[in-house]
Amino acid sequence: MAWKEKLFPPPAPVSLYEADYFLPDLCRGEGLLAIVVITELLALLLVLAQSGLVGFDWLALGNVSMMAMWISLASALVLCKCNRWLLGISYLYSALISYAVVLSIAFAVGVAAEWMMVVYGFGHVFDITLPLETVLITAIPAGILLRYLFIQQQLRVQQRAELQSRIEALQSRIRPHFLFNSMNMIASLIGSDAEKAERVVENLADLFRRALSDSHTLIPLREELALCRSYISIEQMRLGDRLEVKWEVGDYGAGAQIPCLSLQPILENAVYHGIQLMSEGGLIEVKVKRIKERISITVKNPINPRIRHNKGSKMSMDNVRRRLEAHFGPTATVKSRSTDDHYITTLDYPQTW
Repeated sequence: MAWKEKLFPPPAPVSLYEADYFLPDLCRGEGLLAIVVITELLALLLVLAQSGLVGFDWLALGNVSMMAMWISLASALVLCKCNRWLLGISYLYSALISYAVVLSIAFAVGVAAEWMMVVYGFGHVFDITLPLETVLITAIPAGILLRYLFIQQQLRVQQRAELQSRIEALQSRIRPHFLFNSMNMIASLIGSDAEKAERVVENLADLFRRALSDSHTLIPLREELALCRSYISIEQMRLGDRLEVKWEVGDYGAGAQIPCLSLQPILENAVYHGIQLMSEGGLIEVKVKRIKERISITVKNPINPRIRHNKGSKMSMDNVRRRLEAHFGPTATVKSRSTDDHYITTLDYPQTW
């Protein structure tokens, strides 16, 4: 059975949406475009082989193209609908079923064309030869095309698997960082106000349930904002009136998503490097808005130019940037700038609904 493994290798282990389908989505996008282009090129090749370049028959090209398109588009539609059903079947059987579907549709189109010739062909007698020829002509390019689409899909599966592994590695680094800083917060309260420290522990338990037990790396933006509000309420218990937060949340769209724990580290930096170092405290401004098809989140906090924490490795900020790029591509950015008395951080990334 070694030849089966070489012809149809097992899929890479992934968990991203429709990543392990046998074929790509043939109803839209690149899959549909590839089918249309390859079909038209094959029709052109068949006519060229038959009539040559000098006596090129445009009428024959129209007839062949029409039949080829009917076969291709009908096959794409059926295979697109069957893709989810083929998900639980081995690759060998999926390939055989897909191939049989295409040949069956080719035979049906050939029969329909012959029947139309009988009806409108003025005495033409039905001949089974045309449907059989259509199946034979379809057999070789259909096999090649299915193999091409399969390899293309497996390459996409591998790329998604590598991306998922990279995202999960980044996520696993930032969650312990969040936990460590939260424990430090509790430790700082135990000596000064044990009762408040107990309330913080209870609030953190609820916060951890949402932030640390979520198995998905992308969560709705509204959940990330709720998590951040919970975090800020805990910091306000520790810092009291010194910490004030102003939220300006616009209409960012119901389907907007963000990697879990992306905004929280930025707010944590705003508290740790800004408010905490100022005896009088200050105001953190959080603005969330959608500009066309992009989400923009801005965090602005006051800074004391005379007192600064050690800059450290900036691991959390770099982690947020890399996770946004992994999910949303190179146009996703995390930018920061400072003025004389404020530090401003902006997250900007594309969203599709």
